[in-house]
Amino acid sequence: MKNIFALWAVLLMLLWPCPASAEKTVIKVALITPEGSAWTQVLNRMADEVSGKTRGEVDFRIYPGGVSGDELDVIRKMQAGLIHAAGFSGVGLGVLLPKIRILEAPLLYKTFAEIDLVKEKLYDEFAGDLEKCGYVLLGFAEAGFVYIFSKTDISGPDWISKSRMWAWKGDPVAETFLKNMGISTFPLPLTDVNMGLETGMIDSFYCPPLGAVAFQWHSKIRYMLDYPVVNSTGALVMKKDIFEKLSSENRAVLKAEARKYCAELIHTTRRDNAEAISLMQASGITLVKPTDEQIKSFDINARKSYLENIPKIYSEELLVRVEKILGH
Repeated sequence: MKNIFALWAVLLMLLWPCPASAEKTVIKVALITPEGSAWTQVLNRMADEVSGKTRGEVDFRIYPGGVSGDELDVIRKMQAGLIHAAGFSGVGLGVLLPKIRILEAPLLYKTFAEIDLVKEKLYDEFAGDLEKCGYVLLGFAEAGFVYIFSKTDISGPDWISKSRMWAWKGDPVAETFLKNMGISTFPLPLTDVNMGLETGMIDSFYCPPLGAVAFQWHSKIRYMLDYPVVNSTGALVMKKDIFEKLSSENRAVLKAEARKYCAELIHTTRRDNAEAISLMQASGITLVKPTDEQIKSFDINARKSYLENIPKIYSEELLVRVEKILGH
């Protein structure tokens, strides 16, 4: 009798449905920002929280400092399945979805409040369009307002015609605006900017203050034009096919945490950009206020650039809609 009961117990243990252990997903994330930057610090904390809230079912492997290549390299690796997610600047985002570059139209945004308002109003539209292209928008970030930096005095009337400015390779928005300004540009990968400044191939560049400090470009220039010309946007984007492998519960966790930490990253970036300007001033870099004539030239050429970007980058309808949101 005991043997019969023992046999039934074994059969029940073998046949009773046990909960299947969830498959662990490791998300490989590429960043162009260096180790120790705000991007890597915030993303590492997000990774820890997501891993904890998903009981270890979602984990991350982060590749900072451009070890996966520039943004075009990263996009190719995402398409090949070698990288699953990335923190992109507007340049990389524009390759995935050109219309998103409306967020970087020169001089269109004057304040952080204006930037935040447009991103809030258009978030669902951009997310839906990216999804159609096979990507998931996890959250917007930003590098901050972009300024012009130079080795030579930026206030001189002939500075523009004589400058040799770095331009981000593959950035049509910046190239169009700088061309209209009459500035000669030299497109280079990010990794070659220091070399270009050292050799004299270039004598000026544009980027947010934090970027100038993080990449150590500020050590090779003497002047900063104290006039923000464009908002440099960014975002955390993931391959849709990898995202959809997660359970619905884990997808919800990842989206919620990504939005939260991206918002924190924006706050941190804005604070750090202000601190970077103070640091550069302390190191001897001169902030130069633009003349009325320079400001007028910027405004005229910004408007000219908007029109040239229609329709190859964004539509006239989208530009008009954004201007209405801003009350222009």
